[in-house]
Amino acid sequence: MTTSPKVDRLVLYKHGVAFVGRRGPVDGDFGLTFRRDDMKDVLKSLTVDAPGGSASVGAVSFDTPADPRAELADRNLLLDSGEALVGLFDALQGRAVEVHCAERAYRGEVIGVDDAAGAGERSRLLVLREESGTVTLVDLAEARRLDLLETPSKDDLDYLIDRSRAATAGRNCDVTVQIRGAADDVRVSYIIAAPMWRVSYRAIRDGDTVTLVATGIIHNPIDEDLTDVEVTLTTGQPISFDIDLYHGRQVQRAVVEESERAGAPRPVRSAMAPGSAAFSINASPSVDAYESAAADIETSDRGEYFEYRLANPVSLKRGGAAMVPLAVAPVDAVRREVVWREDRGPAPDIVLAFTNTTGVVLEEGPAVVYEQGGYAGEAMLGFTSRGAEVRLAFAKDLAVRGSSYASFRTVTTRIRLTADAVVEEQRCERWHTLRAENDHDDPIDVIFELPAAPDHTVTGQRGAADAGHEGEWRRFSIAVPAHQTAEATVLETWPVYSDIAYDDLEPGQLEEWLADRSLDAATVAALGQVLAHRNTAHRLEGQREQAEQQRDDVYTAQSRIAEQLRVLGTDGAEGQLRARQVGELDALQDRVNDLDGEVRRLREEADTAQQQASAELRRVIAEGAPD
Repeated sequence: MTTSPKVDRLVLYKHGVAFVGRRGPVDGDFGLTFRRDDMKDVLKSLTVDAPGGSASVGAVSFDTPADPRAELADRNLLLDSGEALVGLFDALQGRAVEVHCAERAYRGEVIGVDDAAGAGERSRLLVLREESGTVTLVDLAEARRLDLLETPSKDDLDYLIDRSRAATAGRNCDVTVQIRGAADDVRVSYIIAAPMWRVSYRAIRDGDTVTLVATGIIHNPIDEDLTDVEVTLTTGQPISFDIDLYHGRQVQRAVVEESERAGAPRPVRSAMAPGSAAFSINASPSVDAYESAAADIETSDRGEYFEYRLANPVSLKRGGAAMVPLAVAPVDAVRREVVWREDRGPAPDIVLAFTNTTGVVLEEGPAVVYEQGGYAGEAMLGFTSRGAEVRLAFAKDLAVRGSSYASFRTVTTRIRLTADAVVEEQRCERWHTLRAENDHDDPIDVIFELPAAPDHTVTGQRGAADAGHEGEWRRFSIAVPAHQTAEATVLETWPVYSDIAYDDLEPGQLEEWLADRSLDAATVAALGQVLAHRNTAHRLEGQREQAEQQRDDVYTAQSRIAEQLRVLGTDGAEGQLRARQVGELDALQDRVNDLDGEVRRLREEADTAQQQASAELRRVIAEGAPD
C-alpha cells in the first residue's frame, strides 16, 4: 500500500469534536489507523475525494470489533508464543507442504509433530506422508523454509497474519481505502472525539494600562505525530451525536424449527459504545513575545460562532499538547476596585474591571493577574462578548475589613376599602448599616455590593455614594480615611399588599390606623358602625341557630309521644295516660309555635343589621378613604 495522505488541517471544537483533514498524493490503496473508540465517528463522517478523474475511490475496509484472538482460535490458528512452528503444523494437518532442509526438500501431507526419541536435547520431528505413501520423518531443527502447496493453506496464512496484526494493534483499528489508479491530490476528512480546546489568560497591569494575553491550549487528538498542520479553534457547537456504526447489529428473523426443539429467538441488542502540556512564564512577564506570536492570528465572527485561525502551522507530537498565543490587546476603561460582599468574609475582594475592547470574543478560562512586575492573583474569566464588562476578583485586601447589619420595619402607606375587604398597602424598610475599617496608610474607597430584587428600591442615605448596578447587585462606595473607620446607611424598600376581610377586622386595628393617620376619625367611626352592625347580625344569627335547635328538640319529643299514642287504649289506666300524653303534645305544639316566631324575628333582625352594615360600608366607600 502507498503512504497515506498527511494531516494538513485540524479544526477543534469546544464540545469535544475535532475535524481532521488529510491531503497528499497516492498510488493505489492506502491505510489509516484509528482508535477503536473513534470508529463510530469515523464511519459516519469519513469522506475521500480524488479530484481530476485520474483515480477513483473504491471500498473502505476496516477491522471488525470482534476479538482477533477469538477469531483465530475458532479456526485453530491461534499460535502460542514459543510453539509457533509446532502450532502452525498442527493447523496444517492433512494439508500438502514442502519443507526445505539443508540437503534436500521433503514434500507431503502433514500428519503431525512428535518429540524425537532418545536422550539429549529436545528436538521435534515432522511426520509427513509422501506421494508414494511413505511416511517420512523430518527433523525440524534442520528445516529452513516451508512452502504451502494448497490455496486454502495460503489463505489461512494470510488470515493468520491479518488477525495477528489486529490482535497486536491493541486499541487501534486499521482502515484500508481502496484507490483505483494514482492521484496527485487526494483529500480525506473525518471527525473524531477530541479533548476540548481551552483558554488561559494573563492580565498584565502597568499603571493605568492593562494588556490582556489570551493563549489557547490544544491537544493532539490523533495517534500520530503532526507536522506543520493548519489549526483552527472555533467556539461553534455543531450538533454531534453518538451512533454506533462500528459494532455489527444482528437483525432478528423468524425462527422455524422442529416443534419439540422450538424456542423463542434470543434478541440481539446493538451496543452503544461510548490528553497535557506544562507552561510557565517569568514573574515579570513582557507582552512583546506574545504580540509577535499572536500578530498573524486571524479571527472571524460567523454569527453563531467565533473562531481563531492560526496563520503559522503547528506541530504536535503523538500524545502531546501545546499552548498557542491567540490574542494580545490592551483594554479600555480599566478600574481597580475594592469590593465587599457579606458572603465572602470580612476582607474585601480586589477586583480588576475593564471593558472587552480586544476585538475578539473571550472564552471562559482562568486569568492570572500581574501587577508591578509580579504575580498578584488569579480569577476565572467567564464567556465575554466584545464590548462587555469584565470583572476579575483576583485577591483579598487584608488591610481592610468590612461588615454590615440590618434592621427592619413595616410602614402602612395607604388603606383602601373594597366591597369584600380592606386592602392595606405597606412599605417594608430594611436599613443596612455598612462599616469599613482601613489599615492602609492611604485613604481608600470600598464598594459595598447589596443584593437587589427586581421590585426592591435601594438608595444611599448617609455616607455612601451610589456606584450603580452590577448584575443583581446594587453598589455603594464609601470613602474610608487612612487608619480610620467609616460607616454609612443604605435604605432598601419594597411594597407589600394584604387583604383583610371585614369579618376578620378588629377594633384594635382601626385604632392603630387612626393613630398612624392611615384613616381619619370619620372613616374609623364609620367602619366602627359597620363592625357594630356586623357583630349584631352575627349575634342574632347565633341566637337564631339556638332557637332552631330548640325547635328541632321539640319536634323530636312530639314524635316520641305520637309513637306512644298509637299503642295506648282509651279505657282505664291506659285512657288516663293517653289523656296526659295528649295534653303534653298540645303544650309542645304551643312551644313550637313560639319558637317559630322567635326564629322569624331573629332572622329579620339579623338581616336588618347586615343591611345596615352594607349600607354604611357603601357610603364610606363612596365617600372614599384618604390616601
